[in-house]
Order: sequence, then C-alpha cells, then structure tokens
Amino acid sequence: MEVVQSRYGTERIIHKINPKKLRIQGESLFLNMSEDDNGNVIMFDFEGGPSLTVGGEIEFQGIKWKIKNINPIETGIESFVECSVDVDPIY
Repeated sequence: MEVVQSRYGTERIIHKINPKKLRIQGESLFLNMSEDDNGNVIMFDFEGGPSLTVGGEIEFQGIKWKIKNINPIETGIESFVECSVDVDPIY
C-alpha cells in the first residue's frame, strides 16, 4: 500500500491487488470519466489527481506501470471514489 497526495493535499491510497492490478481510492468531490465507442472506460480523473488514462503511466513503489485497462468500482459512499487498473511494469 502507498499513500500519495493530490495537488490539493487529499490522500489517495494505492493498493497492489496482484502482480498486474492496482486499486486507487480516495475522497473526491467530483470525478471525470471518459469512455470509448465500445463503453470501455479510458480515463478516470480524481479531483486534484491522479488522472488515469489507458496507455498512460502510474508510479507505485518506485516502479512505473503502463495502464492497460481501467475498471471503476462503485463504493456507495458519497465523495469517495475508487477504481482498479490493469497494468504492466515499464522497464
């Protein structure tokens, strides 16, 4: 687990679920998401970051990871958002 801060100082928690999947969660007053023509989420943007995009990168535990897939997770908690991302390490 790693805690990072948004540009507004809000904590984002990143968990490693398995060797190819991370979960990112935290408080966010709003959320921006974009989908491709097939309904796949291609962008998931927390208020103040991070902004996650398919094909983009995320750093976790000193390793850069390429984002292959984004899966929003319904939390049922107001102003708390979460997603998982399928990743591959970048060498």
